[in-house]
Amino acid sequence: MLPPINDQPESETPTPNSATSHSKEETESQFLSLLKTVKKKELAALAKILMPYLAEAEMRQLRIWGDKSKLHLDRATISVNDLLANTRSGHITIEEECFFGHRCMLLTGTHDYSKTGHERLTAVPDSGRDIVIKRGAWLGSGVTVLGPAIIGENAVVAAGSLVTSDVPPNTIVAGRPAHPVKNIDGTPYE
Repeated sequence: MLPPINDQPESETPTPNSATSHSKEETESQFLSLLKTVKKKELAALAKILMPYLAEAEMRQLRIWGDKSKLHLDRATISVNDLLANTRSGHITIEEECFFGHRCMLLTGTHDYSKTGHERLTAVPDSGRDIVIKRGAWLGSGVTVLGPAIIGENAVVAAGSLVTSDVPPNTIVAGRPAHPVKNIDGTPYE
């Protein structure tokens, strides 16, 4: 079992001028030094204790690949969960009341397939592949959107779908690539 670094309650924590106080950096360093000395069995026990907290944090972690200033969440009112937003080749705008299942990807980045070798890897446009998720849209878990695309107001994208073009408002789309299935009021899509 790992001994505590400082087992005094917060109210009994030494003052900064006391000889026994430790800075945050010193405490972290002590903890890391101590952690390096534990046995695999103790490390496994610690991992088992921490895993639920780490898993939950991961399920709520927005990941951005590219320029963060191209991601526009200022109107978003609901958590985006563990969304991957690739802003390499365009802006991504998420409006209010949109929500996302887990592991959704909004990808503006692309490569020039007519190039070969290392040139293909570096031939990436800076703009022109914007993605806009309009008010009230719902993207189910595992949805991938390839820009450029606009997901219309109140649209629903079924779990696992691949969006390669615009989605009309108030429409349910599904598939790889996604296509309209019906309207959100249940009537057939025309």
